[in-house]
Amino acid sequence: MTPEAVCEAVDRLAVGDYASFGGRLVGPSDPRSAIPASALLDEPMRLAIEQRFAARFAEFDRRAVHSIWMKWYLNAFVPPILLADVLLGQSVGVALSALTFVIADDGRVAAVKIQDVNDSDGVEPFRRLRPLVFDHFAPLIDMWCSRTDVTARVFWNNVGNTFEAMLRRIEQVSGPSSRLSEAQRLIAEPSAPSGEPNPLFDAVHYVQEDGVQRRRRRICCLQYLLPDRRFCTACPVEEARGETR
Repeated sequence: MTPEAVCEAVDRLAVGDYASFGGRLVGPSDPRSAIPASALLDEPMRLAIEQRFAARFAEFDRRAVHSIWMKWYLNAFVPPILLADVLLGQSVGVALSALTFVIADDGRVAAVKIQDVNDSDGVEPFRRLRPLVFDHFAPLIDMWCSRTDVTARVFWNNVGNTFEAMLRRIEQVSGPSSRLSEAQRLIAEPSAPSGEPNPLFDAVHYVQEDGVQRRRRRICCLQYLLPDRRFCTACPVEEARGETR
């Protein structure tokens, strides 16, 4: 399949519970201007994003802002990549040099322009998904850590949280499959077959609380540090669990 064909196929899937993921992957022919990965969270972008939060809060913790922006990025990028992999059998080229990014007026990533895809039917899961972890997120997180005060542990847990949540949604909406089980292995194993530590391992766990199974991140995303004190439903902070109850 061509990049355009994969993008169109993902968009056809983007109905119902997948509706918010349409239009997030686009091919090289998309006419909108796009920036390289090196411009993500650079100083001009950080200032633009922070100014939007400054309109709401007199003071705020910039770590929370940058972590939230990264979560917006993940929600635009990870779901369609996993839909293509699990439901279409297509692996999108995710190396940073192969991607450019369409930025919306609010500073979020509106779409990701892809250049290549590969049929990955029968490809071993760690080999198939390794580029997403080590060729995409590893260099991005290194760069973002150098530009913000957010730690790599928080950024990586953001990735693992979004990855696990999307796989769970695929299972609930489209049902189990061998491709899905293979992708789920990526967050269940502490290391890759090559021996590399797996930074997505154990990003999320489930606990019984008040007789209800609840989802918990391993590391907080820092959202609660903003003055409005909002907690995500998977927040591991003790105060958040009290708020939820």
